[in-house]
Parts: sequence; C-alpha cells; structure tokens
Amino acid sequence: MITNPLFRECLAQVTPETKAEFELSFAIAEKIDRLLKKNGMTQRALAEKLGKKESEVSKWLTGRHNFTTKTLAHISLALGEDVITVL
Repeated sequence: MITNPLFRECLAQVTPETKAEFELSFAIAEKIDRLLKKNGMTQRALAEKLGKKESEVSKWLTGRHNFTTKTLAHISLALGEDVITVL
C-alpha cells in the first residue's frame, strides 16, 4: 500500500468513499506490478500482449486510469493469474 506520508495526509482528508476507491485502485495496481515482476515481464510486454499502448499500462499502474472488469480479465489472462479474486 502507499506509504508516502504526504499522500497519506492528503488521503486522510477525502471522503471515505474516495479513500476506498484510491486504496482499491492502488492495491490492484500493486498486484499487477508484483505479477509482472514474478513473470519477468515489463509494462511494454504486457501492453503488447493486450494490444494496448505502454502509456495506458503505465496509467493503470500509477492510478491515473481506472480499470474496467473487461480490462482486469484481459490482464489476468495475459499474466496467467487472477489479478483480483471475488468470493
């Protein structure tokens, strides 16, 4: 999870809904980053597998662009492991 003190301070001042959205988005991005490293893949390689631009993958992983369920399913298939698990 994000450990930057300034970011944490700013996040403490937003609504609980916005905070939950940020935390979920960053948790997903961190999971994707871990899976990329586990698989020895770069953002560029993931982008190529998905038929996307590397800049779009970068936006996902820095929290500047939201994920759709379709995108998450495609990422999971590209990485060979679920990005999120729904119980």
